Amino acid sequence: MKRILAAILILFCSVLAWQMFSTIKLKVVGQPRSTGLIATEVEQPFFLNLKSNTGLPIDVDFKTLDQVGVKDTYQLQMMKDGVFDLASLRLIQNIQNEISLNGLDVVGLNLNFEKLRALANAYAPVVDKNLQDKYKVKLLGLWTFGPQEIFCSKPIHRLSDFKGLKVRVQSEPMADFLKSFDAIPAIIPFEETFSALKINLIDCAITSAGSAGSAGWLNFVQYYIPISISSGVNGYAIALSKWDLLNQEQQEKLQKAFDSHINNMWQFSENLYLEQQNCMLSKDSCKREKYNLKKIELPKEDIVRVNHLLKTTSLKNWFELCNKEYPQCEAEWLRLAGPFINLD
Repeated sequence: MKRILAAILILFCSVLAWQMFSTIKLKVVGQPRSTGLIATEVEQPFFLNLKSNTGLPIDVDFKTLDQVGVKDTYQLQMMKDGVFDLASLRLIQNIQNEISLNGLDVVGLNLNFEKLRALANAYAPVVDKNLQDKYKVKLLGLWTFGPQEIFCSKPIHRLSDFKGLKVRVQSEPMADFLKSFDAIPAIIPFEETFSALKINLIDCAITSAGSAGSAGWLNFVQYYIPISISSGVNGYAIALSKWDLLNQEQQEKLQKAFDSHINNMWQFSENLYLEQQNCMLSKDSCKREKYNLKKIELPKEDIVRVNHLLKTTSLKNWFELCNKEYPQCEAEWLRLAGPFINLD
């Protein structure tokens, strides 16, 4: 009996020692560098210093999406297949694979930073459960690039002016929304949009103010329409196969590090949005490159129309698709996200 107890004790201590001292290799893919300062000045330093800042037994192999040369639309499947262990997950690009992601960034849902974060936090547990069940990945948190607004090379004064114009969009739901304005939407990867604007292949493009500036888009547009077509929500996800190698204390330490980083991402994004607006409009307070875009305020009736399209197009189409996969989807989203929006 003593020998058996001794063997059990040795085995137990060996497991603990393995958990404490074995190195866990994490293949991490980050945002494309072309998306701007939030990727290069906040995200990349976080991952490069993650091991030293947490003291965890991890070996971080960090590369940006453009460095690895893969499509962002395949992130979830590649994580499931073990190509990446941790990803800066581009949500709107992956909604074709996981429909509930759309609930974090519904097209036409024009929210300020505070309400957007509250909605994201409320709905995150639903998305996390679905990602764990289908792709064996855990959601570590959510952040935003900021409002996804419209930048055009052609004069725009109201929604009817989009008729016949070619507009770069990020997803099918965004394309359906723009079709309601009689625009011609084109789903173009972010990295290819610069060239499309430069050679006049498109007339307008949608992204955040910060990303538009960093990617050089602002050199080819003259009109800025500050209406949030979507909110640029993204997240971080880790493969459960790696997460489960950490003991509870280590998991808590890693989650705490991401919580702090995500707070920084939200604050940086909001500050960058305000700063970039000043620069786009060539204000004296701008400390970066100045532009001279014309800011177009849409008439009140167009804002009313956008809110109407949110209910009759974006939410209606998403609920139909999501309810087919998750019968409780619509009711669950309205219960969790409803308190932060006005659908009257």
